[in-house]
Amino acid sequence: MRFKKFVEENYKRFCFLEGSDYIASEFALETILKIILKFNVHSILEVGLGIGSISDTVLKFANKKAYKIEYFGTESNEFCLKKLPENVEHFSQIQLYSELKYIENKKFDFIIVDGYDNKISDVEKFCDSRAIIFIEGDRSEQTKSVLSIFPKSLYVNIATLKKNKPYAHGICEETHYVGGGRLIFTNPNFSMKLFWFLEKVNTFIIYFIRKTRIYFAKKN
Repeated sequence: MRFKKFVEENYKRFCFLEGSDYIASEFALETILKIILKFNVHSILEVGLGIGSISDTVLKFANKKAYKIEYFGTESNEFCLKKLPENVEHFSQIQLYSELKYIENKKFDFIIVDGYDNKISDVEKFCDSRAIIFIEGDRSEQTKSVLSIFPKSLYVNIATLKKNKPYAHGICEETHYVGGGRLIFTNPNFSMKLFWFLEKVNTFIIYFIRKTRIYFAKKN
C-alpha cells in the first residue's frame, strides 16, 4: 500500500497530542485513504472531527498528491474546536459546522462517522447516488441506524490482524487487535459489489485466524 508509511507517521504524531485517547486507528486511516483512491472520492463529510486525525491525514495526503478533495465536517466540543486549527495542517480547507442540521443542499461521495450526532438518522439527505459510508470503530447503534435507512445496501466489517503498537492508545496485549470499522455501500455498482465481496471473504479469514490464535493461546 503506497501510503502505508505516510499513515503510520501521521498516526504516530497524533498519538502524542493532547486529547488523542479516542482517535481513529492507524488501520482505519489506511482504509479511508484506500476507499478515497479506489472509488475516486472527491467530496467528504466527516461526522465528528475530534482533534483532527482523519481530516489531517486525508487533506495532507490529498495536497501532497495534488488530489482535489472537498472536505466538510461537524464538531461541537470546545476542546476539539480549539485543537483542530493547531493539529490540522490544512484546516482552512475544512468547511466546519457544529451539527449536521446546519449543512444545506450538499451531497457527498464519502461520509465518515467518527463521532456522535443526534441527527445521524438524517445522513441519507447528504448521500450522493453512490455514497459510501465508513463508521469508524465499534459504533453498533449508529451502524444499525444507517443500515435501517438503506435496506438494500451492502455492509461489511473491516478488520485486520495488526496489533496495537507500543505508542498507540488502547490495550497492547497479544489477543488485542487494532480497531477497524464498518463499511457501507448505500447503492453499490459492480466495482463496489466486488470490493465488498472480497472484503467479506477477507474479514471471514481474519476472524477465523483470530479465533484460532486465541484458542491455542488458551490451550497453552
